[in-house]
Amino acid sequence: MSRILMIAADGTSSGHLDYGRFRMLEEGYQVTIAAPIKKPLQTVVHEMEEGLSSYIERPGYIIDADASLDEIDPALFDALLLPGGRAPEYLRNNARCLEVVRHFVDADKPIGSICHSPLILAAAVKGRRLTGVHIIKPDIVASGNTWVETRSEWVRDGNIVTTWVTPFYYVWIREFLAMLNERGIKPSSGDHDRRSAAEARDKNHAAAFSIAASK
Repeated sequence: MSRILMIAADGTSSGHLDYGRFRMLEEGYQVTIAAPIKKPLQTVVHEMEEGLSSYIERPGYIIDADASLDEIDPALFDALLLPGGRAPEYLRNNARCLEVVRHFVDADKPIGSICHSPLILAAAVKGRRLTGVHIIKPDIVASGNTWVETRSEWVRDGNIVTTWVTPFYYVWIREFLAMLNERGIKPSSGDHDRRSAAEARDKNHAAAFSIAASK
């Protein structure tokens, strides 16, 4: 069974976490959300408002972590997704987080990173080509990595794909899925069977609701 690890914490982007998680589940992968502490996580939404020089942070959904970083064995996972938001600003200082990330780097497993989360990569790798939200450029350069200026495109360097920010979630996941497919990391037939059953169930529910609503 192909397993995807996502690292999150309080302050993780609600949009990144939800989009990445549900797209992976939709494809039939098993997803585990790991955090420094296994608990409900307060995600956030960042928005730009007219007249302001920086973003406004608002509360997002409460999302439960499946495990703590200390509980998981990264060797049991096939790939890593790093959502952005404010959380990477302090996750990059978490020793266990960096230990887990370095496992994926050293094992040449696919890593997908967006927005602020390349800050975590910058603390774990050197000599890579990375992109992300523009305010992290000084950190990327200072860490010995190369900053690539891009907006609507992904940047891929070996097993790492990085992407800018909203609204380019689909660019992030599209190229991450391409890496998984290239490396033969596919959902098992059982995963596909369960997904097909779930889709059939949802269609039946939708049909039943439509019939009920028409009465």
